[in-house]
Amino acid sequence: MVPVAVAGVAVALLTAGCGNSGQALARQACGHIGKSIALYREAGAVTNSSKAGSLRTKAVEQLELALPLAARATSADPQWNPLMTTLEESGFNTESHLIPALHAQCQLADSQNEQAPVVAPNGSTVTTVPSPTSPHRG
Repeated sequence: MVPVAVAGVAVALLTAGCGNSGQALARQACGHIGKSIALYREAGAVTNSSKAGSLRTKAVEQLELALPLAARATSADPQWNPLMTTLEESGFNTESHLIPALHAQCQLADSQNEQAPVVAPNGSTVTTVPSPTSPHRG
């Protein structure tokens, strides 16, 4: 009965880690960022100032939705702190100044292979395999 319980805990830990990893959360934030950039660019192409203003407002709202996801990503993995910090700057800078950094940070989120958690054979230890870009600790 005990091995079954340990296996159940291991499966629960594996599935819980997958949805809340820093990278998964960064990717969710980047979904909002992508929408924001599209809306911002559309606003720049519209000649009606009222419609352009509405589109820019919607673009800012998307960045606001991305920020808590980026904060959670940073809590899960500090490598996403630049993404969160850039989003925090949206209140102080125009989006046009932030787009290059946001684009680069989201490319990083999309390009990295997420590492699945590994459960030790005895089920007692759950670790994460370091990514190739993680610094080695010795």
